[in-house]
Amino acid sequence: MNDTKALRYLSLAAKAGRIVTGGDEVEKQLRRGKKGTMLLASDAGADAKRRAGNLAKDRTIPLWNIPYTKLELAAAVGRSRPVALALITDEGLAAAFAAAAAIASEQEEHE
Repeated sequence: MNDTKALRYLSLAAKAGRIVTGGDEVEKQLRRGKKGTMLLASDAGADAKRRAGNLAKDRTIPLWNIPYTKLELAAAVGRSRPVALALITDEGLAAAFAAAAAIASEQEEHE
């Protein structure tokens, strides 16, 4: 896995305004009709996992369990606080991130 390249895609998404972070903000954007791919940090707590699963199922969007911790995810998107849940709203960036992180096969579709 090319961690540096994968994390750069997250940074690019943040700079382009194509990523939303935090459970409340992700949920808010989904309720407003935004679509995308949800990312769940490897060390996310039980509540974050349950919330992410419910949101993905309700909105029928992909949820990826990524191989990065909350701190690694936060650093990649320029946040100072840990980030357990994020939403990439650009399909191209999500696909590029998945390819670089080699997580496409771990993708979970909630239908």
